[in-house]
Amino acid sequence: MSGDLILLWLILLPLMGGYVSCAFGAFLRSRDPKASEMIEKIGLAVTLAAVFALTMSTALGEVGGRTYSLTIPKLCGMGIYLVTDGFRAVYAAVTAFAWLTSTLFFFWYGAGEKHGTRYYVFTMITLSCTLGVFLAADLFTLFVFFEGMSLASYVWVAQEQTAKAIQASKTYLAVSVIGGLALLTGILLLWHATGTLQIDGIWWYCIQAKSRTELYAAGGCMLFGFGAKAGCWPLHIWLPKAHPEAPASASALLSGILTKTGVFGVLILAGRVFMGDEKWGVVLTILGVATMLIGAVRALFSTDIKHMLACSSVSQIGFILTGAGVVCGMSSGGYAYAIGGCLLHMINHSFFKLILFLVAGIVVKRVHSRDLNKVRGFGRNKPWLMILVLVASLGIAGIPGLSGYVSKTLLHEAIVLCHESTENAGYIVVEYLFLLAGGCTLAYMTKFFVVLFLRKPSPEVVAADIRCGKRYAPVVPMVLMSVVAFLIFVGGALPEVLMRPVAEFMSPVTDYPPLRTLPELFGWECLKGSLISVSFGVLLFFFVVRPAVMKRRVPLRETPEYVDRAEKIPGLEQVVYRPMLLSVLPAFFGTLMRGLELGTEGFGLIVFKICKSILTLIDKTIDGAMLLLRRTVLRPVCEQRTNTLGEAICNPIGHIGNIGVRLWNATFGRKNPRQADCVKAVNRARENVTESVKLVSRSLSYGLMAFCIGLIILLVYILLNLG
Repeated sequence: MSGDLILLWLILLPLMGGYVSCAFGAFLRSRDPKASEMIEKIGLAVTLAAVFALTMSTALGEVGGRTYSLTIPKLCGMGIYLVTDGFRAVYAAVTAFAWLTSTLFFFWYGAGEKHGTRYYVFTMITLSCTLGVFLAADLFTLFVFFEGMSLASYVWVAQEQTAKAIQASKTYLAVSVIGGLALLTGILLLWHATGTLQIDGIWWYCIQAKSRTELYAAGGCMLFGFGAKAGCWPLHIWLPKAHPEAPASASALLSGILTKTGVFGVLILAGRVFMGDEKWGVVLTILGVATMLIGAVRALFSTDIKHMLACSSVSQIGFILTGAGVVCGMSSGGYAYAIGGCLLHMINHSFFKLILFLVAGIVVKRVHSRDLNKVRGFGRNKPWLMILVLVASLGIAGIPGLSGYVSKTLLHEAIVLCHESTENAGYIVVEYLFLLAGGCTLAYMTKFFVVLFLRKPSPEVVAADIRCGKRYAPVVPMVLMSVVAFLIFVGGALPEVLMRPVAEFMSPVTDYPPLRTLPELFGWECLKGSLISVSFGVLLFFFVVRPAVMKRRVPLRETPEYVDRAEKIPGLEQVVYRPMLLSVLPAFFGTLMRGLELGTEGFGLIVFKICKSILTLIDKTIDGAMLLLRRTVLRPVCEQRTNTLGEAICNPIGHIGNIGVRLWNATFGRKNPRQADCVKAVNRARENVTESVKLVSRSLSYGLMAFCIGLIILLVYILLNLG
């Protein structure tokens, strides 16, 4: 299969396979529901396995030096362009594997749901668009698939159809739409400033741009759009709301994969558009530090396991954004560490959250609760589950020996080198905040592990264990999660064998030099940073988390009660965004318009009075002329009763009807028949129809229907004249 066909099938296969599987299953559902469900699941599993095989083939082909590309000119107006490089090939494979694992998990998690087919259809649409984002060769192609991915994944958040799920889906959709509009604005501004949208080589056009201000404006709009999807503060509001309400399989993809599409865009800005721009680096570093700290602090005090993992995702995205900002701020050296750390932590975070969210889904499925007080002790006597959570928890906390330690150490070393190269004392603060956020990660993951595996089981957990027995989780997804855990372990134990080659292979996503050597990961300088972070974590867990989250201090194996101290604290959406959109901005623009109105009132009043006088004179003249005509020439006509057009048509029809009735009666010899007045009946029907038409034409539905018909005619006209 040629490269072009591989890329084409990567986009089309999820759409075709998902549609055929679900349509065939729906066709057979009325005859044999169980068989139709089985066929639907088998079709989806085969499709996803084929997509994963294609992505692995693409990645292996890239390793062998084969770069695939696909060009579809004039599609969507500007054409669709896809290409592969190391980053694109690897993340396409990671995406396909995560989709396969989470969808197989949903076969178990969503068994018996009414809207399972809807979930499968939009999951496959989202997969197709997500692969399109990672394989995009230009920013317009990226935008097209980016918007399709955002709209299709909205269904995930609203899947449960509870009040909270609907509210969370509205927030997610609002952030996605506003972010998409900002992204499109930025892309158009960048096109105007540089004359190109091709991702490869755009740096050369950016340094030759005449207006740096226009370039910053374009970058700011694009950062707004990409940051909203990535979960960057202060646009992270959708993430802590959407993840808890979506199914666990969808949460794993939202956190592990979809946020990385936004990070991919941020890396394009940092590594190509604003390469070496220290001002841009400072802004991005500040946003990254704020994101990782705010997410970590919220996760510390959360008692909802899925909400805690969602806030953790915000924090981990902050680590990556900080690395992307640092690479722009460096004056020399350390580029490879920063970019390598960002790329490796993207993959690590995708793997960590794939395990953690699916484990949270197992807990929620069995206990029917996300509250720490009700799910405590669920993992006792479940060694397989304990090993998976332990590996993912220690990995995301950056403990030496696991892959998370490698990526976080690279980011930390990049911050240190940035301070040495720029002599900016601010990066010392960034370094210690980085280590503090790492300590927060260890603290809240320790809380998560202790509650699930070391506490005495709650009554809800005891009932769940009796109900489900030893089959507490699906086997195939657990095997796939075990593969992920094995990769996390191998990546940390053999970083030179696995992590460094992967980072070097993915580095062409930016124009910075690749990661060719690793620092001494197990030397004192690197271990010192990890030790400081672990110390922060231990102190936070025992002296902040336990006193704040627990009602009273108890030994680890006792039964405490957990309290969400931050539950009643309103977020940015309630404090800032809703008041701004619903009150402040309308009041501001209303006041502005009123001021403009008062400023031009004098001139406008004079013009208005002159126009009113002229129109009044014309109106009176016409009224006088019409009155004169009615009383002289048109008087006989006005006095004579005239029929309307409807009456002129209906009266002859009524007379013909009367003649027909008389002939009928005469033919069948009825005596003294009661004559029906057909003229009145026809006119009465005409009046009813006329009144109905008036009512319909005045309704909103009629207006919307007329608008839609006009819009369809306009679109057809545009499509016919595109050539």
